[in-house]
Formats: sequence, C-alpha cells, structure tokens
Amino acid sequence: MRIIGMSIAFSALLLQGCNQPASTSATNPANSFFGLPPEARIQRIVCFKFKANTTPAAIQQHMRGFAGLKDSISYILSYQAGPTVYGDLTDKPEYDVMHYCTYRNEAEIKLYSVHPVHQRFIKQNKEIWEKVLVINSQVRP
Repeated sequence: MRIIGMSIAFSALLLQGCNQPASTSATNPANSFFGLPPEARIQRIVCFKFKANTTPAAIQQHMRGFAGLKDSISYILSYQAGPTVYGDLTDKPEYDVMHYCTYRNEAEIKLYSVHPVHQRFIKQNKEIWEKVLVINSQVRP
C-alpha cells in the first residue's frame, strides 16, 4: 500500500485557504499540486483504533477491504492510507491507522455512507474496532 504525506498536504491546504471562500468552480487547481483529482472538493479522514486482541491478519483484511472501496464506489475520487507514526509525539498515537478519501461534494459522502459495499465493509470489520474518528473538510485552493 502506498503511503503519501497527505497530512502535510492537508495542513498546507488548511493554512493556505483559512481566510479564503471556497471556490465555486468545478475543479480546484491547487489539487494537482497535492496529487488530488482536480474535482476533489471534500476530504474525509477516517481513523481507526483496533482492539488490543486484533490479529495482524484481521488488520490486513481491514486495510485491503477499505482500499477496495475505491474500486467499488465511484464517489471516492482518491484514496491513501497508512499506519500512524510517532513523529514528534512522545506518546503512542491514539489511533492505529488513517484512511484519506476525497469526494466532489458532501452529497456524495452521504451516498457513499449508505452504499451496500461500504455497509458490508463495516459489518465485516466492526468487531475489531475499538473506536473510529471521522473528519470531513473542504479542500481549498
């Protein structure tokens, strides 16, 4: 699985666009700089903490299953994921893995949420999750 420095790109987007209104154009020219599809307007970050007894095989199934959502659900424009790291933290990160997806708009996130493939992924994996954090934000030029 390819890990991309999306948290850095995401932070840069936030800093760059903090006081600017969201663009109303269909595409976002800044997205190409950050490796995102030009039509991406919403970023969704999903963080998972696995239960203590979760096996490596179950974690791999979770990672493959989430990555496979992009192939089955057309609303997902881009996808990256990876395990959390200490970085400048002294304590273990609160979550174990993070998934980054982009969408055209909030309506597509709602459609994704109820999509049967997404619902099946949840049903197949929810027993290994201790907690889940979801953050949606605008991608600004």
